[in-house]
Amino acid sequence: MVRQPDNPVYRTVVVVWLTLSIASVVLAAVTWVDLSRKLYEAGEAVAIQGELDKILQLLLDIETAQRGYTITANEKFLEPFTFGESNLPSHFKRLVELSRQDPVMLQRVVDLRAQAELSLNYNRRVVRTRKDRGWQAAADIVTTGEGRRLMDLIRDQVAETRKLGSDLVSDKGLVAQSQLLRAGLTSCIAGILGIGAGVFAFWLSGLMLSQRAREKELVEAKLQAERNSQEKTVFLANMSHEIRTPMNAILGFSELLESDLRDPKHRQYLKSIRTSADSLLQLINDILDMSKIEAGVMELRLEPTDPREICDFLHTVFSEPASKKGVKLACQIAEDLPHALLMDRIRLRQVLVNLVGNAVKFTDKGNIYVRVQWEKQTVGSQITLIIEVQDTGLGIPQDKLEAIFKPFVQAGAHREKEKVGTGLGLSIVRRLTEMLGGTVTAASVMGQGSAFSLRFPNVAISARLPANEKLETGREADSNELLPAKLLIVDDNETNCQLVAGMFAGSHHTLHFASNGQEAVAKARELLPDLILLDIRMPGMDGGEALAEIRKLDGLKMTPIIAVTASSLMNDEADLKTRFSGYVRKPFSKRELFDELAQFLPRQANAGRPERPQSSASDTTVFKAAPELRSELRRLLADEWPAIRDSVAINESKAFAAKLQNLAQRWPCALLDSYAQALTRHADNYLVVDLEKLLFEFSALVEQLDRGASA
Repeated sequence: MVRQPDNPVYRTVVVVWLTLSIASVVLAAVTWVDLSRKLYEAGEAVAIQGELDKILQLLLDIETAQRGYTITANEKFLEPFTFGESNLPSHFKRLVELSRQDPVMLQRVVDLRAQAELSLNYNRRVVRTRKDRGWQAAADIVTTGEGRRLMDLIRDQVAETRKLGSDLVSDKGLVAQSQLLRAGLTSCIAGILGIGAGVFAFWLSGLMLSQRAREKELVEAKLQAERNSQEKTVFLANMSHEIRTPMNAILGFSELLESDLRDPKHRQYLKSIRTSADSLLQLINDILDMSKIEAGVMELRLEPTDPREICDFLHTVFSEPASKKGVKLACQIAEDLPHALLMDRIRLRQVLVNLVGNAVKFTDKGNIYVRVQWEKQTVGSQITLIIEVQDTGLGIPQDKLEAIFKPFVQAGAHREKEKVGTGLGLSIVRRLTEMLGGTVTAASVMGQGSAFSLRFPNVAISARLPANEKLETGREADSNELLPAKLLIVDDNETNCQLVAGMFAGSHHTLHFASNGQEAVAKARELLPDLILLDIRMPGMDGGEALAEIRKLDGLKMTPIIAVTASSLMNDEADLKTRFSGYVRKPFSKRELFDELAQFLPRQANAGRPERPQSSASDTTVFKAAPELRSELRRLLADEWPAIRDSVAINESKAFAAKLQNLAQRWPCALLDSYAQALTRHADNYLVVDLEKLLFEFSALVEQLDRGASA
């Protein structure tokens, strides 16, 4: 049995055949329609000539009637006059309708009508004069020759209009004759095209059959690629969950152990565990980020961004590992760089963390410079941002400068150092830089160092200042800053439950635990907790199903329920934000958990207030005698201190400390001077935790001095 070609092939052949046949028929039909239109237009031109003849005859009859009446005063002579006067408008109306499509003809008709009205008015005046004033008065008007002049003009206009109409009739006739000939030729061509369409259809059928095998291969390859993409997505989701869950326990318990260990050797062991766990987590994040970029699901979130804050962050993160190797890390920023650029701050920071991290990794001596420059553009309030990361490290071979930006490719010049890493860092740098609308280039000399240059054109300057974010290395979280609460922890992993219990150890909160969705619903109904931490992936009833059941219970419809997940896929994150009150992602720190809970549990009054410094008697005396000092400190407290306290920005903190030191020297105040020196010292050494605590103490310092001055 011979296998017939697939229906799509036949459909294609038939469609082409029918298309050509229909096209030939349509072509013939269009030709005949055009011919009919030309004939119709020729008929209209003939009708125009007929109307012109009638109008001229009526005007002549009106003139003759006027003369007869003028001579005889017999009313019977006025009958043609009345007939012509009443019928002229209808003939002119018909003439206008026939001439509407021809602007030249229409203008001539309008002019003729105006001239006819003048002639008609003249004849009316003669008749009225004959009736009212007699023959002599009427004869005087006639002898002026005005009537004859008007009729001569009308005859000339009618003749010219008729000539134009004759030309139209002649042209239309010639065109119609041509169209008739073309219609015959078109019909012949249509028949030929029909035959050609059949031949073409058979040829096309053979061509389609010959390409059938190739199309089948392409379809199968596409289906296989889609299956591979789906399998990759499932694999990444499972890998994220299965690895992040134990990583949560490793990092979490390491954080809890850090405050309990006293033996330096044990603390060093713990530090190695945390460092290795952080490295493993970074590898996971690199792989997931690369997958998101390739899938096109990574989104940019533009917000006011200050590159200075990012440089402060880089110095805080990398200054210690750089200094241990004897490498100088410095950031050089143009003084006039705008403070707020509209960019994705997180992605820009991720790019620079990768570049500076590589520089620290591959530089054993010398220095690392991060330079931030900018160029003003002529278009609106936009600039070109230029960032360069330069080091004096081992360098990159010239033949690898382009290859290093490809996934899983490493330079190979320093294999021992490259053993740690996935080879994805620079690939992510290039992809993110391009997503941000920029370009990245690399230059290097073996043994002398490397330089990576980022260039971002068309960066908008934001009118709104950035909302500075505290660094992750902020002060230690204290759950007792929140009002006592009853918490329900739901997780099928016993280790995770122990970790959360350890994070709340010694606090005034009451914790209850459930190991699955059914138990969570039962305990929620029984306890009516203030907040629920709900794991997503659990056997039996998972977190999503448990959420739906808990929301059905009386008294729990508005209870905050925070999702705990190990997934990092964007669609999962969007779903969690929609359904749950909040979410934390494994592995999470005590600080991250506290920050999430603080959005739902109220803080205690005076929570986290630092111990206030004590002022000396001399300080109090100076403060009493210097109202200007009190006024300036209150102004700083109200205007400048809140933003610096919230941002913990290094440069702004140094400037704030300098102002306080100037005040302490102008009005000698030992306590204020000591505070300013400590603030400067912490900022110079990038001790972010101590700097944040000290900044919080400023309000207490001003309050204490003010209270002493009022005593």
